[in-house]
Amino acid sequence: MEEEHYFGGVEGGGTQSKMLIVNSKGEILARSYGGCTNPFVLDVKAMDGFIECAKELSKMAQEAKSQINISKLKAIGLSLSGGAQADSQARIMKAFETVDPNIAEHIYICNDTQGSIFTASPHGGMVLIAGTGSNCVYITDNEKTYSCGGWGHMIGDEGSGYWISHKAIRTALNHEEGLEDAPHSIVELRKRIFDYFDLKNFDEVLDIFYTHYRKAHIAGFTKEVSDAAETDPLCAHLLYDAGLVLGKHVRALINRAYAETKEDFETVDIVLEGSVFKSWTRLKQGFIDGVRTEHLKAARLLRLKETSALGAAFLGARHANLKLTLPHENLVEVLDTLKW
Repeated sequence: MEEEHYFGGVEGGGTQSKMLIVNSKGEILARSYGGCTNPFVLDVKAMDGFIECAKELSKMAQEAKSQINISKLKAIGLSLSGGAQADSQARIMKAFETVDPNIAEHIYICNDTQGSIFTASPHGGMVLIAGTGSNCVYITDNEKTYSCGGWGHMIGDEGSGYWISHKAIRTALNHEEGLEDAPHSIVELRKRIFDYFDLKNFDEVLDIFYTHYRKAHIAGFTKEVSDAAETDPLCAHLLYDAGLVLGKHVRALINRAYAETKEDFETVDIVLEGSVFKSWTRLKQGFIDGVRTEHLKAARLLRLKETSALGAAFLGARHANLKLTLPHENLVEVLDTLKW
């Protein structure tokens, strides 16, 4: 009888992480949960963020393995925030030598976008992230990677929740001071800024961005913009602009891929991740205007129904030259189909 193989997969984030164990048929046998596994975030809190990362991953693996009473994994895929660079991957591997050398027979480490893409499809694809931050990555079937964005809120994150909130406040401030007129009345936006951030006047904005800076709280104001966009033209305009710049991320990658292959795309699957896409109906027209390129005729926009830890497990098995079958089409739902 052929030996049963068990594969682990981790969706690792800067706040929380998820792990699961599957068999060769892709059946989920165990799940576990953990905290931050981004070594660079942990590096701020501990002497060695890579050791702490390995400890958290080991704890999750031990918990999941205990649920099904197994002692080893044939392979594990780690799709981690902070795991993109070869140096980071080598340091995590080195940390496992000390923390848990037997976590799995084979270990594969990649960034946090690859797990999402390969959960949706075994042939690669694209993921567009717009949460607190933003990023866009396209990975081919042979895992050649193109990326756009992901530079953080200081120099990038266009179309993200933070970017929308910052742009909303900046638009209102510029209009108030006469630096640049807003395209529509700021009355509703101004009221929501003051209510959400508990301001008495615009001078107190300095406290939000400098004295008591909380990035996630600032990004959270995007929900106020989205709610107001139903009736307020300025807030609707801000979301159109967000959709436009997110669409441009996709266009940039399609054009770069075409420049190398000289092959047009009939269609592309794009996995959407992040809370900004809850406002899809308000983003849609801007996105279409931003994504238009002669090298792409259509796009299918997908949302994952399961954790991207499944895609991580798939990659772990693939890089160990082992077969793991996933029901990819059942792991996604179609948000929209666009043609132009």
